[in-house]
Amino acid sequence: MKNNKHVISFFLSFYRRLSIPWWLYLIAFGSGVVYAEVGMRVSKYLVRVNKGELYNSVILGYVFFTLFNALLGFLKPLVEEYANQKVILRVRFSMWRKILHLPMDQFEKEQPSSLVSAVTNDVTQATLVISGIFSGAASLFGFIRACMILYQYNSPLAAYLLLCIPVAVAMFIIVGKLQFTIMKKRYAALNEMTTFFSEHLSAGKYVKAQVMEEKELESGYAAIDSRYKADIYYAFMEQIQVLTNSLYSLLTTVVMAVGGSRLINAGKMEATGINMFSTYMTQVNLYMAELLTVWQNVMGSKGALVHVGDILDMEEEHTEKGNSWTESENRDIVFKNVNFGYGSEKEILHDFSVCIPGGKTTAVIGDNGSGKSTVMKLLQGFYQPDSGEIWVGGNKICETSPQECHKKFGYVLQNNPLMSGTIRDNILYGTEGETPEEEMKKAAREARADSFIDALPNGYDTTLGEAGNRLSSGQKQRIAIARALIAKPDYLILDEAGANLDHDTYMKIYHGIRKKMEGNTIVFIAHDMREIAEADYLVVMHHGRLEACGTPEEVFAVSRTYQEYLQSAEAS
Repeated sequence: MKNNKHVISFFLSFYRRLSIPWWLYLIAFGSGVVYAEVGMRVSKYLVRVNKGELYNSVILGYVFFTLFNALLGFLKPLVEEYANQKVILRVRFSMWRKILHLPMDQFEKEQPSSLVSAVTNDVTQATLVISGIFSGAASLFGFIRACMILYQYNSPLAAYLLLCIPVAVAMFIIVGKLQFTIMKKRYAALNEMTTFFSEHLSAGKYVKAQVMEEKELESGYAAIDSRYKADIYYAFMEQIQVLTNSLYSLLTTVVMAVGGSRLINAGKMEATGINMFSTYMTQVNLYMAELLTVWQNVMGSKGALVHVGDILDMEEEHTEKGNSWTESENRDIVFKNVNFGYGSEKEILHDFSVCIPGGKTTAVIGDNGSGKSTVMKLLQGFYQPDSGEIWVGGNKICETSPQECHKKFGYVLQNNPLMSGTIRDNILYGTEGETPEEEMKKAAREARADSFIDALPNGYDTTLGEAGNRLSSGQKQRIAIARALIAKPDYLILDEAGANLDHDTYMKIYHGIRKKMEGNTIVFIAHDMREIAEADYLVVMHHGRLEACGTPEEVFAVSRTYQEYLQSAEAS
């Protein structure tokens, strides 16, 4: 969304996505109109009291309308705030849905911590415009009513005050532009600070391990200072508004005093007329200040919501759209002349073509940066190739429903994220329907996780803490493997799945996985030659290209990279 989009079109585009509780805002608006009208009645009785009309009817009328006005002043913001929270709730729902359906490349480009800031902080400004429209309409009604009373009481003096209107218009324009700029800067700084601390606090142990406390201290100070400066600018803006309102009130007071004195001297207004006029002028200035605040909030909220609007405008990945998965006797994985790069980065895969046999175990090997992990991501449809085709079991990935495609794969990474919750929750994450207890425990046994789980006081109901931080890396890895196995995938992807496990433990798990997946397809990335030697098929990559593929014996005969790996393994 372009930042310079016209204010009206910006907000129309933003709010058309939401279900707004208009009836609540209409109640708040009605309360505001009644509040303004009652305020005029209070002022009317106050004028009479100031004139010395201390009759019972006057005193009772003044007390009644003052209390009624106080009650309306309590109810109006209460209803309005309830409506505001409804809108924020729905914006957050929309944001969460959008984030979950972003394509992987867009998700990684935005960064999770930046998205967290948008959902938790930026969306709170989403209600200022809607509530401002209704509050502004009620304030405008009160402003017009007060002006009418002033005009009826003394039209010449009211005409003098028209000279202040150009000043008020200039105030609106200047304050609005400043508010947009400052709020945009303030929320950008908040986003930057939230992103910094989300990322660096989660890596606290690595900061200490690398003795980077002092450097991180400086980086943290910079992020805090950025927010500090933005908040200072914001505070300055608030004081500018206060000063502007004060100057405007002073201007109207001077005009009223000068104009009123001339009228009194000319015999066109009684001596107490200025006091009466001042009482209603207070109402006029009050409503003028409210209108200025509404305009300031509207412009400020646009600055704060630019990031939210950008996210909501992003194109979603329609995981349910595409062809259904077709079962076939051909279960091979085929890459045909695939070229791929991450956005504007240099190309990772260059004219990559290979056929990985279905129903077998294939090892993908190559130096760091050769494109192995990229192949795994493309294989599951997380990214689409820049050119070329990818087929799995006779299904063209780019034309197949991503949802159905993902269900066919199990995926275990080198570092697997776990969710806060119990071990049971994490093993069963992604399964559909009820899963028998024994089936879950069987998956844990196959992943060699059952022994340490049974040793825990609460067993499978043990809570793991944020990102599973109460478990060791090896324990988290075994739970991730159990989670992949319980899904019974047709294709299992292991991206250095044994990196956090000792070799003997992982090889036992690996043999169990092969037995479990017998007849299905396993594709794994590894550097341990003992594991690679047991594969049925090898794919050797070099600088994003296929160097060789075939059985271990066939590859050894033609691949220098594989020969060097074997020599290095024998030497060690």
